[in-house]
Amino acid sequence: MANYVFDPDVVHECSLAAIGLPKPQMFDVFASAMEQHYPGVLDHGQPWLYSIAGGAMIQMKLYYASLTEYIMIWGTPIGSEGHSGRHLTGFWDTVIDGETWYYAEGEFEKRIYKPGDRIYVGPGQACGMNFTDGVWAVEYARGFIPASLPFGLADVMFSTLDVKTAAQTFTLYADLVSQALGQKLSQRLGPAGPAAKALTGAVAGAARKMTGWLEARPTLPQIPKDNPR
Repeated sequence: MANYVFDPDVVHECSLAAIGLPKPQMFDVFASAMEQHYPGVLDHGQPWLYSIAGGAMIQMKLYYASLTEYIMIWGTPIGSEGHSGRHLTGFWDTVIDGETWYYAEGEFEKRIYKPGDRIYVGPGQACGMNFTDGVWAVEYARGFIPASLPFGLADVMFSTLDVKTAAQTFTLYADLVSQALGQKLSQRLGPAGPAAKALTGAVAGAARKMTGWLEARPTLPQIPKDNPR
């Protein structure tokens, strides 16, 4: 049995601390609550990225990722809808703002989730999702995460052709996985732990630089007369 870092019930309790606060303060409050339970585990400095998967477009901020778990906040201010995907992974979500609707095969009424409500989609399950006019949620995933990467990258690679977002997703995940691996190896390898952590730290640092290099220019406050060079 895998040795998991996070307890989904603890993640849910930390999510509740963010409800009712303005954005982006609610995201910082969630991260601070998690830090009290898991000190030094989360990475607070990762950028927000688009995620286009199963036809739904959202943005996400990953705080932790390994081969078997991740923690993130996801959401959209304008709404979207799509297919959850059918994964080897289980997903625990807590709505912290807005409203989302789900339904599964054989269900004839939508399930409505509002702030404080929990959603669970287990391995082998799938749901249709509608994010109404905007929703924000905390997501904890547990399982073999790399098996979900093709679903997470297919739309950006072959539908929207947003290769930059695909590359950022990969480099950001490589960064976080390297950090998580370094933390585990430093605890398990005894005298060799510091060397292993230094090696994984170098890989994480290189991946982070690539993620930053790939970040798009911010939107311009005024309409330009020509394309900026």
